[in-house]
Amino acid sequence: MDNDYDIVNDPEANILYQRCEDVDGALWEALAAADPAEVTDRTMTRHQGDTYCLPFLNQELLIQPAKRRLWLSDQKTTREPEFQLCLTALLFLLKVDAARLSSRQVSPKEYKGGITFFQGPHIIPTTRLEARFGTDRSLFLTAGRRLGGKELAQGDAAVALTPYPNLKIEVILWLGDEEFPPQVVLTAPATLERFWALDGVWALLNVVARELWRAGEV
Repeated sequence: MDNDYDIVNDPEANILYQRCEDVDGALWEALAAADPAEVTDRTMTRHQGDTYCLPFLNQELLIQPAKRRLWLSDQKTTREPEFQLCLTALLFLLKVDAARLSSRQVSPKEYKGGITFFQGPHIIPTTRLEARFGTDRSLFLTAGRRLGGKELAQGDAAVALTPYPNLKIEVILWLGDEEFPPQVVLTAPATLERFWALDGVWALLNVVARELWRAGEV
């Protein structure tokens, strides 16, 4: 299988939006100035010394806002965190009240303005997932388990992934056959739009899709 995750118009393919240092400095400054006790209480995270410890799927992100540093705690991971991972981690710590995230899941297109936003350059990133898992239910479920996902009784197979505390992204797969192509649907908490603009939601969907695709490498 190919090893590079690429989707049309993915910001990680844009040289201006590839690394943590490319994230708006105002976000780093805001987090550095925030009260750690307020942030950790609101987001269900930990703070040790100058570092936030943010659960991310089956791993943990370590974030030092004053130094504008973010890295994965897994010592086996050598890749640098991408722009969208850094962006959504900062947005989560700055803006989300984890206790107010709804357990009801919806298509992001159901958010206000979602039908218009999630098309063209902001298309929901399902194509690569359909290509990788569209005829392999077992591989899809294995990839979900590798990320700490919980199997759901939806579609032909489905997993609920938790990229950040209490923030679930459901990935629902319908297998392809000779008559119909495979289909993947992504859902997010109904109340996420209260905290993030749609471009933040889109970035998170890209992060989850990318991690699931990587977890399906065999």
